[in-house]
Amino acid sequence: MSRRSSSLPGPGEWPLPVRLLILAAERECPAGHAGAFTALLSLAQTKVPARGIFDPAASSDEELFAAIDAVASRHLGLTAARAAWRRHLRHAALDLDARDKIEHAALRVQAVSDTAYFYAGLAFGIAAASLYRRGA
Repeated sequence: MSRRSSSLPGPGEWPLPVRLLILAAERECPAGHAGAFTALLSLAQTKVPARGIFDPAASSDEELFAAIDAVASRHLGLTAARAAWRRHLRHAALDLDARDKIEHAALRVQAVSDTAYFYAGLAFGIAAASLYRRGA
């Protein structure tokens, strides 16, 4: 009876469709998106066996949310987006230009966060499909 390895596959061992998604992201998506997706796939490889599909609304997992935010900061510019939003809020006046800057900064924060959580969901789905396909 053979014993399965407990080590998780690295990016070079991921199924071809996953590697092609990463390559497409490197070529077609804005800078940082492929890195974020790759980092979230690695995170998903460690979390899916224990928790299954990622659903941020199902349960509060502060450690997982912090890890996703760290990926968003490192690859998608979340820290800079939040800093710009806070800076515009501090310097806000009632004129339209200041309100536009605040709105633009807030939309940027939301867009980065939405992108990170989209990739997290996609990564968890791919990791689960890959894991369950192998019969692990």
